[in-house]
Amino acid sequence: MARTKITNVSGVKKYFGFIPPHGAELDVGEEVTLNGDLRTVLASGRGRFSRKTEIGGFDYAIANGEVTEEPVAEPSSSSSSA
Repeated sequence: MARTKITNVSGVKKYFGFIPPHGAELDVGEEVTLNGDLRTVLASGRGRFSRKTEIGGFDYAIANGEVTEEPVAEPSSSSSSA
C-alpha cells in the first residue's frame, strides 16, 4: 500500500482540515505520514473523506506553499526460501 507524507512548510503552526481522520494541527516542519495516497483517500468516499472542500483545501495548501506532499516508498521485504 502506498503512503503519503505531508509536511507543514507554511512557517507557522497551522490546522489542516483535510488530514484524516478529523484534521490535524501541525507545527512548523512537522510531518504526518498517512496510509494510502491522500488524494485517493479524499476522493474515494471512504467514511467522511469524500468532500470537495477537503480536496480543495489540500489543493490550496499545496498551491500556496503551506504543505508539501511526498510519496513514501514501501520498505522492501526480503524473504528467502531455503
